[in-house]
Amino acid sequence: MVAFEPQSQPERQGPPRQNVRGWERLLSIGGGLLLAALGASKHGQQGKRQLSVGGLLLLRGLSGHCSVKSAVDDPLAEIRYLRARVQRLQELVLMAEEVADRTQAAPVVPVPVAPAPVTPAPMDPGNPIADEFASREQSR
Repeated sequence: MVAFEPQSQPERQGPPRQNVRGWERLLSIGGGLLLAALGASKHGQQGKRQLSVGGLLLLRGLSGHCSVKSAVDDPLAEIRYLRARVQRLQELVLMAEEVADRTQAAPVVPVPVAPAPVTPAPMDPGNPIADEFASREQSR
């Protein structure tokens, strides 16, 4: 807990309340798509900045929640909300690491296999193919 945060208020659980609605949300989505497309088409620092800002605007519009707007309206509630999100992300990272540890198998060491010697099949003297082969060998 932060020293200046009141201890009596319970932490907010569940989805964040939407504070971006209507035209503001639509403009955030549209502007985010436009800036992301412009940034993706450019090279260099300016393109990266435009792509980043476009992605943030797109996230703001799609989620309907703006952390900056919430921090201005109710800073303590936003701090609690962000803290809960960070804790949830830490739990998810730990769960992902556990799954990765379980799924990692011991490295498989290939066993060298010697090639089997090729031995010619025994010839059957009554076989017409064997007879032709024998006659060709004798004519050489």
